[in-house]
Amino acid sequence: MKKVIETAYEGRFISNTKSPLSNDPIKLDPKFGPIDLLMGSYAGCMLATVDFYARKKDFEVSGSRSELSYEMHADGNRVGTINIKIFFDKQYTAEQKEIMEDSAKNLCHVGSSLNAEIVKNYEFTYEG
Repeated sequence: MKKVIETAYEGRFISNTKSPLSNDPIKLDPKFGPIDLLMGSYAGCMLATVDFYARKKDFEVSGSRSELSYEMHADGNRVGTINIKIFFDKQYTAEQKEIMEDSAKNLCHVGSSLNAEIVKNYEFTYEG
């Protein structure tokens, strides 16, 4: 099914984006840039994807969080590297960790949509 995302540019780096999933627009201004939205989308997608596949195997990952940092490509025109840290607040079995890490790395729709040339460095931390 086709989804339509509408964005209106107001000028001076300010825009409003409307999604069919919400009546509240996302307002983009110079304090929160497009790359921030991309990183937030990627992080949210990874955590939700991990949760989806964990629940299919009857365990939960609530309390997880992520930190993403990025470096621009040498051409200055695109993201070159994303450093991804995902923190889980519990201990998990080796099998559960494999499911979680594979789903974060390979099954997130946003991550799969990113340019394949972007270097992605993953770090998983299990606390508890």
